[in-house]
Amino acid sequence: MGLTTMNAYRLQGFRGGIADDPFQGVREAFRFGYGLNIRGEENTLKCNQRLKEDLGSNTVITDLILFYVPASNGNLYGFGDTGKIYRKAGGASAWELVYTDSNGKITGAAEYTNNDGSDNYIPYLYWATETKVSRIKLSGTWSTDVEHDWQTLDGDPAWHTMSEALGVLLICDSKDLAMIDYEGGFNRDAIDLPRSHRNKCLLGLDQLVVFGSTKGDKVEEGWLWTWDKIQPSWIQRRMVAERGINALLQGEFLMIQAGVRGGLYFWDTSNLLRIKKLPGEFAWVNPGGVTIMGGLPLLGVNGSDKCGIYSYGRLNKNEPYALNLEYIPSHGKMGNVLIGALTMYEDKIYCSWKDSTTFGTDVIDTDNKAEARYEGLVFDGGESFTQKGFRHIKLVTKPLPKDCSIEVFYKVNQQAEWQLATMQDGSELFDQEGRSKAIFTIETGGDEDDPGTGEEYELAMNLHPNGNDTPEVISATTYFDPLGVL
Repeated sequence: MGLTTMNAYRLQGFRGGIADDPFQGVREAFRFGYGLNIRGEENTLKCNQRLKEDLGSNTVITDLILFYVPASNGNLYGFGDTGKIYRKAGGASAWELVYTDSNGKITGAAEYTNNDGSDNYIPYLYWATETKVSRIKLSGTWSTDVEHDWQTLDGDPAWHTMSEALGVLLICDSKDLAMIDYEGGFNRDAIDLPRSHRNKCLLGLDQLVVFGSTKGDKVEEGWLWTWDKIQPSWIQRRMVAERGINALLQGEFLMIQAGVRGGLYFWDTSNLLRIKKLPGEFAWVNPGGVTIMGGLPLLGVNGSDKCGIYSYGRLNKNEPYALNLEYIPSHGKMGNVLIGALTMYEDKIYCSWKDSTTFGTDVIDTDNKAEARYEGLVFDGGESFTQKGFRHIKLVTKPLPKDCSIEVFYKVNQQAEWQLATMQDGSELFDQEGRSKAIFTIETGGDEDDPGTGEEYELAMNLHPNGNDTPEVISATTYFDPLGVL
């Protein structure tokens, strides 16, 4: 349809998530956003819950937790990158430091039940440092019962990710997988890979274990492997042209985060498909920085100016697979920060982070919504050569709750800075309680002699909640006139 018959650009429906391209994406996609709930019962735009620092984490936690273990005794444990082990005894309890491993950085941890040597099958907490595996009975006392340096590994300074698979506990150990079996036996070389490979992550998948390796920080090769514990060596392998395999996550399908440029892949042990790119020039996930929330895969993304907890997936079969920046840690920063680990505990998400020399663990704040941002795709009406005059923006919302508000911004011809739209009375905020529509005017941006004119246009909104109340946008429509080709 030509612009001669088009005078409205409407945004309605938001389930498409963050697009890979600024001009196009799946239906209802947008260019970027954060803090948005795009998977509610109704297809409206609203704020998600925010994250808050968990009890005691701002004073007790003094390193970056790389792995959480929600244990069968009801406690949550965190394992830090300087050797500290933390415990949270239930949702109302504060974090406490229970042990410090003198070997330093803890690079893998898990719970596993096995024979204690007296035919008692009991759960243990296991963790690994560069060359050692230590453990404690889950019922043990930290001051007296830690079996420090219980076993020796081949050694890897980076990762010893652990996971129960095929009935045993498997541990990434440089080019090998180490194994602890149900009887408590330890095999340091359960499976070997070719030299130069370093195992980084692993995941049990039906009758197989899938594990991912790297060949170093400068080699654009990541490898996926499978094994069944029966064969003397690996069964399948598949190369991914990325700088290593960082994390594996089983949701609706096996999802792989590979390399440092945000690659997300699908693999069914036969077909390999690159399905999405995380935002930013660089982006990656730590092995412990993945979890599943209500069937939705979550990834703690590092490396760019758009760091945070992303989801990728869908909750219903008729919805698109969507990427969404669900949560920003409580420090409020998306750049120059690290996310170490994610987990679900007592039906809440927990996230560890590092901000310069400050560390913490965040948890979902069920009583407060987050500040949210929506940035739409670049719109040119299919005619990038035609100049248009953008004049008014109409918001249709659910009745606005008390002390909630919405700001509206726009760009013409991809300006460097967003322009703030104002309402007809000069107000910069739509904040009238109980109202369900607002008209904003465009009086700046674009051509100096004719503000609001240009070939391309973008719309953004800031949603400001109040406590657990949130604005809820049904549609945002920009009205414009085609002005010709000059």
